[in-house]
Amino acid sequence: MRFTNRSMVRAALVLAAAGTIGAFGACKEDTVTNPPPPPPPPPPTLAAPTGLTATPMSQTRVDLAWTDNATTETGYKVERCSGAGCTTFAQIGANLAANAATYVDSVGLAASTQYTYRVSAFDATTSSAFATATATTTGVTTVPGFTMVGAGEISTCNSDAGPKATAALVDNILKNDTSAIAFTVGNNLADMTAGTTFQSCFVGKGWDAFRSRTWYAIGTGDFGSDRGPDGVYGYLGDRTGPAHKGWFSFDKGSWHIVFLNTSDWEHGAATTFGVTDGDPATPGVQEIQVPSEQAEWLATDLAANTKPCIAVISWERRFYTTSLGEQGKNFNMVRMAGTMKQYGVDLLISAKDKLYARFAPADVRSASPDPTGFRQFIVGTGGRSFDNPGGPATPALREAQIVDSWGVLKLTMKDNSYDWEFVNATPGGPTDSGSATCH
Repeated sequence: MRFTNRSMVRAALVLAAAGTIGAFGACKEDTVTNPPPPPPPPPPTLAAPTGLTATPMSQTRVDLAWTDNATTETGYKVERCSGAGCTTFAQIGANLAANAATYVDSVGLAASTQYTYRVSAFDATTSSAFATATATTTGVTTVPGFTMVGAGEISTCNSDAGPKATAALVDNILKNDTSAIAFTVGNNLADMTAGTTFQSCFVGKGWDAFRSRTWYAIGTGDFGSDRGPDGVYGYLGDRTGPAHKGWFSFDKGSWHIVFLNTSDWEHGAATTFGVTDGDPATPGVQEIQVPSEQAEWLATDLAANTKPCIAVISWERRFYTTSLGEQGKNFNMVRMAGTMKQYGVDLLISAKDKLYARFAPADVRSASPDPTGFRQFIVGTGGRSFDNPGGPATPALREAQIVDSWGVLKLTMKDNSYDWEFVNATPGGPTDSGSATCH
């Protein structure tokens, strides 16, 4: 084929145009735009605690524990909601430190209530998943009752039938109730004959058979004419509290039990009772308090008590029946009786008179009936001998009296109340029983 000059020019123009378009097209297609950078990786997830346990410790306390799995946490938060199936949580307490693995919840809890807890780790920007556990606080505790049984004015060297009869009553109760305890109310051995000892005149009368289960109060007669403190503490040992003191207390169930040493043989009356009479012309009228380790100990002991019911055992009594049948008030006991009333003592068990009597709660100074006062028992019926106060009158406070009978006082100490029974050593003999609540 022959190409003319005009054809060749036209072809060159076509080729030039195609090259130009191709060049532009290649430039457009070959240019690369850089993609945006990828987003930063998310922060590492805080490992959640695991193994959360919620253990009810009481009516008002739940202990929490968990496994700390986080390594970069700032701390932990504990949240709580109350009621079965609850869903509304609120944080309790302050934020816990890093690596915490326990928490004690003891604020705002109620007895017999279900609580749900959840715990999470946290840092400056995030929180972990929760670990969850549920606990139910304990219910109101009902303490089983226990028995106390005893008497005072128990023996002399010559007495035999009476102490053995009352010892048999106590021994039978203790054998049938392994939680029961025995007590005495002073003048365990009241014999003034020179040379008498507990070993020669008390052992063998039956009361020594359960000595390890007996707590002893002391009376003036226990010291005899020459037994002295060594004779008393040498036999009774720690069952009457610290030697040369003789006062002590302990808790059992819902009760605080106090023993006093109201013998004045060792320390003298004023120091024993913490009070003296400032009006010689009218004995027992003008009270003057004097230093007394025992009286001051009693106030401190009762102030620290946390039990709802209190019983005090003391040979000396505040109230009694005079030989004329009138209401008697023992002046020596006015200070300690006032302390007892102040701190809500429920029972005073005494034994100086050799009979059984029960006096209604009363104001300790005026002897007028007062339900906030303590009920008083006299149980000087351990077997030594008998008293029988006569007279035409009957004290208004005296609710019961049994004379010419040996026997023991059996007390059933309950959660917030007590039962009493005078158990007569003579079958079919007079008895006394009843129940009352604590203050």
